[in-house]
Amino acid sequence: MIVSCGGCARRYNFDLAKLGGRPSARLRCPHCGATITVTAADPGDQTTRLDQDANLLSKSAKVPQGDLSMPTERRLSLAVLQGKDSGRIFLIDKPRMILGRGEADIVLNDTEISRQHACIEIHGSRVVLKDLGSTNGTFVNDVKVSQGEIENRTEFRLGGTRLMLILTEVKGDLETLE
Repeated sequence: MIVSCGGCARRYNFDLAKLGGRPSARLRCPHCGATITVTAADPGDQTTRLDQDANLLSKSAKVPQGDLSMPTERRLSLAVLQGKDSGRIFLIDKPRMILGRGEADIVLNDTEISRQHACIEIHGSRVVLKDLGSTNGTFVNDVKVSQGEIENRTEFRLGGTRLMLILTEVKGDLETLE
């Protein structure tokens, strides 16, 4: 059977005979160290996923809700660090932008990305990354997330594409990097 790590999305072949009659076993992902729980699957089930869905915010903090608005005196952009679009910079010019490979505001050339994979929402000075129910997930620091607040120079991954949020201060005609 094929098992998939919820931490880094790598897939591994696992011989069910190694369960030795036990209903489940816990394995450690050799790539990221996350725990993968393998259970004896139904005959039609070919993939077991680790149920790991982290929220980047502490339990006491909440994802900003309500009005979306662009910050004043700041420019936001996404830099593609790895993937087919490596080197490209995308300007975030609306308070909600969808990232995907089809009907999206920012179109990425990656078949592992869903048509509408994730979105960036701007709440004034706060930036939130949300997964839109994508097939392969959204990862921040190699941890699968459903949503979370991200900051300047935060790296995240959609499919095989790694991106970085960049905030730039804009004052008059000059720009200074934070």
